[in-house]
Amino acid sequence: MRLGGRGSEIAYLSRRRWPGPRPATSRLRVGIGTPIAPADVTALEHFLTARWMLFSNAGGRPVSARACHQPWPLHRARAQILEDNLLTTAGLPVPRGEPLVHYSPGVDVAIGRPEP
Repeated sequence: MRLGGRGSEIAYLSRRRWPGPRPATSRLRVGIGTPIAPADVTALEHFLTARWMLFSNAGGRPVSARACHQPWPLHRARAQILEDNLLTTAGLPVPRGEPLVHYSPGVDVAIGRPEP
């Protein structure tokens, strides 16, 4: 994945290299909007953005680890999809409707020890 930014916009480029079939790419731009006050974060926004675990593979086995951080400072955002065939190449249907997009400048995160 490549990431670039200019002003209040971020550009993402993802290319699937493995497994086939290839090519499978996604290019989009996200326009960063106004901040959302913590008291105005909806239950859905909290559910979609409040993650306290991470999942990965280590040595070919699935592992998880706990993540500890303050709530993400959220901004409203909008996505402009320039090209996207990652989902359809994987055999999934084309998403319907407008994408639900948020932006956060980030928080410091402490990651615990990986567990099987």
